[in-house]
Amino acid sequence: MNSHETHLERTISLIPLPYYWAGASVGVVLFFISVIILTLFEKSFEYIISFFILSTLIALQIVFVAWAHEQIRFLGDIFIDMIELPREEILKWYEGQEANIFNNRMMVLTGVSITVFAHLLGLDNFGFHPELRYEFIFIKFYYIFAHYIMGASLYILVATAFMVYKMGKLPLSVNVLLSKNIQFKGVLYSKFTLCAASVYLIWGFFHMSTPSGLSTLQSKLWFSSFAVLLCAYFILPQYSLHQMMIETKKEKLGIFSSRLKDKAEEAIRNPTRENASILKSMLDIQCRLDEMCKWPFGFYEILHIVLIVIIPLIVVVLEIKFGVIKYP
Repeated sequence: MNSHETHLERTISLIPLPYYWAGASVGVVLFFISVIILTLFEKSFEYIISFFILSTLIALQIVFVAWAHEQIRFLGDIFIDMIELPREEILKWYEGQEANIFNNRMMVLTGVSITVFAHLLGLDNFGFHPELRYEFIFIKFYYIFAHYIMGASLYILVATAFMVYKMGKLPLSVNVLLSKNIQFKGVLYSKFTLCAASVYLIWGFFHMSTPSGLSTLQSKLWFSSFAVLLCAYFILPQYSLHQMMIETKKEKLGIFSSRLKDKAEEAIRNPTRENASILKSMLDIQCRLDEMCKWPFGFYEILHIVLIVIIPLIVVVLEIKFGVIKYP
């Protein structure tokens, strides 16, 4: 067992299935239990959609935590390629970052704190009819469970963003410009954002499936604040990677230009075919470095993030301005 496994991963590993299937099975079992509860106690399936969405959220969030940890484990060799330090120092730094990102204490603290704060804001008051006592009790349990995992996952997102910032403080090699690993890292953060935005979108569907919906100011502000957070999570790490590429390019080009100048002077003093060939090759390399992309993502990553964040925000704006969203 990996010493950096989170409590969520350790819990789900008790199920004799791969992580992804184990997470999915948790959602299926919870939904099946909700069907039994509604059948035995309420004799009504009016709000079965709310149970289904919460069961889906619990499963997805567990799967995303396991997937994110798997992706972070792949970064060790990428850091070795990009950071200009001895291999042992890089691996020690990387292991420290992994331990910090998947810190169980901080995940529990963040998950509990955000869930308690949501309760204090009254976000778990879904507006169910008083007669639906069992339905309210069980859906609140599902909500607390799903919300706790969301809060714990939020800590992971914030910690991964800070890892990029910390990486920028280290000496970087020219591979930051030449290797595709920096683009891989940028795309990876885009994928993290897409996963988080998908969960955010499903949370919006859940609230709209309850009687109270997003009718209170607190719920609208709460929901909208996560859209802002997602945008910041996408922009800030990508911008940090962009700055790394700019600074590294500036530093390495400065060193290369100095060597190019020396080689040019040597070629003028001793204009042999060999010196002229070396000078031509160095000029070609300088042109290639000048043309290197300084952004770790492409247009499609930006478009995906913008669409998946803006669509739920449109729902909130319509509700605030016109009250056009109808709830059960």
